[in-house]
Amino acid sequence: MSDKSKDTQIRQKIYQLIEGSVHKSSTAKAINWFFIILIIVNVIAIILESDKNIHATYLQEFALFELISVCVFSLEYLLRLWTCVESLRFKGCSKFTARVRYIFTPIALIDLLAIAPFFIAMFFVIDLRYLRLIRVLRLLKLTHYFKSFNIFITVIKKELKSIAAAIMIMMFLIIIAACLMYTLESEAQPEVFGNILHSLWWAVVTMTTVGYGDVTPVTLLGKIVATFIMLIGVGLVALPAGMLAARFGDELRERKRNLDVHIKHALADGIIDSDEYKSLEDLTSELELSPEDLKSNIALLKKSHNGVYCLLCGK
Repeated sequence: MSDKSKDTQIRQKIYQLIEGSVHKSSTAKAINWFFIILIIVNVIAIILESDKNIHATYLQEFALFELISVCVFSLEYLLRLWTCVESLRFKGCSKFTARVRYIFTPIALIDLLAIAPFFIAMFFVIDLRYLRLIRVLRLLKLTHYFKSFNIFITVIKKELKSIAAAIMIMMFLIIIAACLMYTLESEAQPEVFGNILHSLWWAVVTMTTVGYGDVTPVTLLGKIVATFIMLIGVGLVALPAGMLAARFGDELRERKRNLDVHIKHALADGIIDSDEYKSLEDLTSELELSPEDLKSNIALLKKSHNGVYCLLCGK
């Protein structure tokens, strides 16, 4: 076997360990859990470091843990960069093109951001508060290991125009509410509603139904207008959440229907052989559904397929 073939095999194995389905390999599952725990412990360490006494007492321990974490995250980043050419997303691209495209994907930029503070601090003087703020963004790396995050991102992309429209309407109403309250309350409370900029705080707090109560209208007309603004805010703020929830359910159903189409195609000859089952497993992973979804869909479709059962599992 040539060295090139060996490199390709090693790259494919590493890709399956860090990017493949954890349901197929206990090693991949262990690696996933290792990184999840490491990310969580990193965030806990960042929080503890913000206490000056704890930071001074365990300065060396924190520095050592940060060094180890950066080494691990850097190795992970380089391995993902090396193995990204195995992804179906970059099929047909040259290795160089695939890696350049991968570098600028959101998930790769998050990985780079996770290790950047360490190297920035080596060459530039930066306030520790801002350094910790950047480091805590390592939480975003969890999107690698919880595939449901990707479904949520897909839903947001598909509903982006609708959500943007709802946010714009909310912004318009906030500005109108601030202008109204300035007009009605500025004479009674000049220290609170002295200008529209100050009134915006009340409008945002009221429209978002937070209701801190630090700023309230005192005039009768102001209270009447505020009542209507609060009622509008209750429905308006809930609108994007309802849109996302509905779209999330639709997205899951759409992915399961896509899986069902391929299951029906595999059942066309009455059986699902090992190659077909493997392809269905790969599709399930690509659609970010669970193996339980695959099994339950197969079971349901087999019942409607003239009573023919899969010879692979013998059921």
